[in-house]
Amino acid sequence: MAACVASLLDRRIEDVDVDVASCRSIGDLLTKIEVRAKCKIYGFPHEAIVDGAVKSTERYCIVEVCSFAFNNSPQHENSIWHSVVCEIAEDGKLSLVFNPDRDDQRIQSLEQFVAMRSLFIIKKKAATVTSSEIRISRRWGERGWLGLNVY
Repeated sequence: MAACVASLLDRRIEDVDVDVASCRSIGDLLTKIEVRAKCKIYGFPHEAIVDGAVKSTERYCIVEVCSFAFNNSPQHENSIWHSVVCEIAEDGKLSLVFNPDRDDQRIQSLEQFVAMRSLFIIKKKAATVTSSEIRISRRWGERGWLGLNVY
């Protein structure tokens, strides 16, 4: 996740990376990255962008992808997930731009991954967030998507 945030903010990984061992949840991780990178991270299910329920002024985002589904089940606790950077097209279609996993040969499209789940929009701290973005973010958070709220 930190490598993706660093690439979106045009920063060195050292300026963004945090100690993952001390994180008990994705919320802990995102909060630590926000503080370290001086940014705000907004989480949504990826369908929110693809289906057009959420529009973003950002051109790029981070998407969680399943690179290995244990027993053919992406939801299994032993399945492996990581983050990639994607471009958001006008119609909400997502295109893979950057996969920080250098050992992963999937570099051409998101369809090469078993599944996708959360999508994250990164905003620099100085940037302002519109009230409609916050309202939409809260709506998705209230629905309990993966336990994510707007951070």
